[in-house]
Amino acid sequence: MGAECSRAAAPSRFTLGLGWAALAALCGAALVSPEWLARFSPDGALSLSLQERLQGLRLLALVCGTIALTVAAWRWLGAVVGLLACWIACVVTVTVIEQIYPDHWLHQPQRILRAALGQELLLRDFEPRAHLVVPRQEIRQAKFPVINIHAHFHYTGDQRSPEEMLAIMAQCRVVATANLDGVVGEFLEADLARFVQPHPERFLELAQIGFGPVMDWAKLERDTQLLPAAKQAGAVGLKIWKTLGLKTRDEHGRLITLDDPRVDVLWQRAGEAGLPILIHVADLPANFEPLDRYNERYEYLHQERDIAYHGPGGPGPEEVLAQFERVMARHREATFILAHLGNRTDNLAEAAALLDRHPNLYMDISARANELGRQPVTARQFFIRYAGRLLFGTDGNPDEAMYRGYFRLLETADEYFDDPKWPKFRYGRWKLYGLNLPDDVLRRVYYDNALQVFGLEALRRSLRERAGAS
Repeated sequence: MGAECSRAAAPSRFTLGLGWAALAALCGAALVSPEWLARFSPDGALSLSLQERLQGLRLLALVCGTIALTVAAWRWLGAVVGLLACWIACVVTVTVIEQIYPDHWLHQPQRILRAALGQELLLRDFEPRAHLVVPRQEIRQAKFPVINIHAHFHYTGDQRSPEEMLAIMAQCRVVATANLDGVVGEFLEADLARFVQPHPERFLELAQIGFGPVMDWAKLERDTQLLPAAKQAGAVGLKIWKTLGLKTRDEHGRLITLDDPRVDVLWQRAGEAGLPILIHVADLPANFEPLDRYNERYEYLHQERDIAYHGPGGPGPEEVLAQFERVMARHREATFILAHLGNRTDNLAEAAALLDRHPNLYMDISARANELGRQPVTARQFFIRYAGRLLFGTDGNPDEAMYRGYFRLLETADEYFDDPKWPKFRYGRWKLYGLNLPDDVLRRVYYDNALQVFGLEALRRSLRERAGAS
């Protein structure tokens, strides 16, 4: 009888296997974190897509392990012990989930109930309407001629013909627009033939050298050798994407830094060709932070996951910017333009320090109206102090509304208005305030600095003739 009871109490092979599988799943989910896995990558970093897949697998392993452990304990030891095992497994699961997803709804069950009852408003549905009544100015044309040195004619998906763009420019008093999409080679030649040659004073072209996920050193050598010919053909500058320093890796899987000596040929030959280098370095600090309730750009980054860089082993924005500073120090002969104010609009004091340390550096203001307009006093002081080092740009393929939003920001003292790109891009849930810049600052930012940096003497003469005629 005792032997029979012992045999009855022994777990079946299925139950035993299920129990071990459950324990393996729970332990694996708890221990195999992105930080642990990053130790085995060549440069100690994991891509965002790999992190997301790993976190999804951890979550699946936790749920399946909890269920499997409960079933195994129930079959082997009975209902009471099974429920106890279920409770322990759930505690472990929720604890680990909190590490994986700090704001996950599994440990805020009251939110599920409120959502089911229609009492929980989702952030994406929150569209408050302000009742504030303040003076408002409608700026249809810029106060002075404008040269937009940062636009994209191709990659944004809203391509326009030269005639359509000229009509928009005429409506807004934009005398010239620079396209940054002319990849060196046949693409650049086609853009020069379509835009610059028929309208040499209205369109400018920056040659572009792009970088994919893996560096092609032979292509880099070929592209940099084409820079003098690109200048001769009509290109006025060079555009470098942010992938260099953030995503492009070498043949061994190591992230290539901006100051890698193997890339020096790029900066050297651009400087020798007399092509100012407009470069996007790093990104805003929020792009490197966790996508949780504390991230002020949560909505935007949740849609644009390819520019959310948080994760173990990856470079931070300060590190990438420090690499770029070393490049500028080594190549004093080259002129650099940091796109988007160097992504230091969160700390304009640091942007100012960069300009102070590097006399061969300029910055454009493209795609940062959202940042400048929430700090109008600080931003106004920055513009006045560095009026000779800032260039006007918009990013994207601008339209009348975007231009007029920028003019309103720079020229007026209006209060509490929307970003020029709202609501298409939810950069952040705050309103903007005008900087009300002095006329001499506006002239330099709108056109004078661009004439100097890119050596646009023909356009300078044309503007003088127009001013004399008027």
